[in-house]
Amino acid sequence: MEKVLSALGEIKKINDAYEISTDAVIRLEKEMAEAKVCTPIIGRFSSGKSALVNTILGYNRKLLREDITPETAVPAEIVYTDGEDLITVLQNDGTVKTMSVEEYRNFEADANTVKSVRIQLRNSFLEDIPDVMLVDMPGFESGFEVHNKAIDNYLPQSLAYIVAFPADDMIVRSSVGNILKELCLYDMPLCIVITMYDKKNDEFDITFEKMKESLRRFVGDREITYCRTSSFTGEREELEDFLKGIQEKSQDILAANYKKAVYVIIENTENYLKTILNNSQLSESELDEQEEKLGRQMSSLTSNFSKEQKDFELETADCVEEIKADVRSALEAEESTFVTMAMNKQDINERLNSVVRNAVTVSVKKRFIPRMERYSKRVSDTINSESLGDVHVMFSFDSDKVNKGMTSGIVGVVAMILTGSLITGLITGLFLKFRGDKKREEAKQEIRMKLRNEVFPQVLRDVGNGIETTITKQVMLVNTAIEEELSNQKDILDKAMADVRNKMKDEKEKKENLAIDIHNDLERIGEIKDGLR
Repeated sequence: MEKVLSALGEIKKINDAYEISTDAVIRLEKEMAEAKVCTPIIGRFSSGKSALVNTILGYNRKLLREDITPETAVPAEIVYTDGEDLITVLQNDGTVKTMSVEEYRNFEADANTVKSVRIQLRNSFLEDIPDVMLVDMPGFESGFEVHNKAIDNYLPQSLAYIVAFPADDMIVRSSVGNILKELCLYDMPLCIVITMYDKKNDEFDITFEKMKESLRRFVGDREITYCRTSSFTGEREELEDFLKGIQEKSQDILAANYKKAVYVIIENTENYLKTILNNSQLSESELDEQEEKLGRQMSSLTSNFSKEQKDFELETADCVEEIKADVRSALEAEESTFVTMAMNKQDINERLNSVVRNAVTVSVKKRFIPRMERYSKRVSDTINSESLGDVHVMFSFDSDKVNKGMTSGIVGVVAMILTGSLITGLITGLFLKFRGDKKREEAKQEIRMKLRNEVFPQVLRDVGNGIETTITKQVMLVNTAIEEELSNQKDILDKAMADVRNKMKDEKEKKENLAIDIHNDLERIGEIKDGLR
């Protein structure tokens, strides 16, 4: 991280010397100065996550409430400060509210209106891990979809993960297994914490080994750190060691996260200097010709990028239909399960939610992300193959960051759609309508027809529209980033050409001034001579 910051400092000095904008450098320096290794703690609702954080913090009085309901659980970001303790509550509408630690102990958040809480503490253990941000996440599988969306929102910025399993329930369910699969797509440290270790039974060692075997089905041979904690006995040393290990690696983890952005800034400055150097010896007419050439090349580059955009728009439309088809297949495959649940008067909303989320997640990764990667590569090749003057325009694409953001963004939108009153009402009607004495098979057939003719089509319409809107928005964000980068590099090259022309003008003025000075000096010499006659 020191090397990256040092490089930014050097580039800033060079940019200042040539009056190149340093806005991008200043923004990145500020972001890096505040950067932390985001480490969410996730798990099922009531898996002991809040108690785990309270144990790590070591306060006599608990900071995080452990008796919360799903409606009051929101992400809590916990970081070290060398100043006064401060709690900041961020609302969904962008407003913030500050409070003391004592006030926060009695605070009940509304998960529908509160986005997150930022907890800055002058704490002895947090002082040992100043570059790590712990995030106590809302539990999933709570039947409250806002929580799942919160987890989706944190995936793009997370650089390490802790997954909590209570000692009395170490079953690896498909919900956590699917999250682990996704985490394994990215190179980040992973820790499995057994909470409430004091509640272990005599079969713990056997159950623990079975859990490890189950986890391998989702994570393969990936290295995992296992820790045991107990808020009752205060056992926490293994987890503290894991977090201290993250702190030791934090500078490397953060540096890897910022290097690409720094390279883009360096290349912009390098292009400026090359343009100045390569064009400084040109005559005015040659400089005119070079500027015309640069304009033609930029126009060609913009045209090629526009063509790639239009081609990808057609691919995106096809991709949305393929994702919808995958969701339809997943729903149809679970039809018998839905029918059985409805016959038993069970609410199928959570099951349907899980089926659709998993289907969308898998399909987006299988169908959309590869297309997005191919598109970005084509754009990169198109841009990087062009030369503007004597320098190459560069475009850097952080595929991991974009892919994480796109997947979580699309799934998050789908999750919110599935909580809609219309779909929930349709599902509720499945078992409310058939409480009479109809024959079982007739009831099954009616439920099946309602699923096929009402529930599934409504889900596919709403989810399909949400997917299309979100994919279009995500692609637009990528294209806007590309356009901004092209514009930045063009501005840099335009400035270089203008500076070359100003230098030529300055030299011309110097020559003209020198000639005037010489002429004046000659006249003065003549006057001196006349005075001597």
